[in-house]
This record gives sequence, C-alpha cells and structure tokens, in this order.
Amino acid sequence: MRVDIWSDVVCPWCYVGKSRFEKALSSFAHRDEVEVVYRSFELDPNSPRGQGESNLAMLSKKFGKSPAEALALVRSLEG
Repeated sequence: MRVDIWSDVVCPWCYVGKSRFEKALSSFAHRDEVEVVYRSFELDPNSPRGQGESNLAMLSKKFGKSPAEALALVRSLEG
C-alpha cells in the first residue's frame, strides 16, 4: 500500500499529523508493506518572507484569537 502525505514543513498541525501517523504505523502489523511518500505543500503562499512577527502573534491575527487563546491552541498541540 502506498500512502502519500502532503504537508507544510512549518505547519505545527502538519507535524502533529505526521507524528500521529508514524506512531500508528509503527504499531500496524503490516507496516513493512506500506510505502510512505512525503510531499511538500505550502499552506500559505501569500505569507511574507522574513517577517519579524512571532508565531504566536501570527496565529492570533490569522485566527482572530487573543494572544492567550492562541497560546492555548499551541499548548494543546504540544501534549
């Protein structure tokens, strides 16, 4: 079986998904029969390069959340 995974290397949610997939695959009885192909995908091609804004500030602005709410989102990903 072939599994194609499209993700953005700077996306924290993509990283969470990748980690969870790899954990599930490691306990799959037929894992040796699975070919995993990672592909790149840019989630936000309009994001300016070299901006000085912190990730927390960007998340807060992007999702219309307060800094505290954005921090809670980030903390929920860390668990």
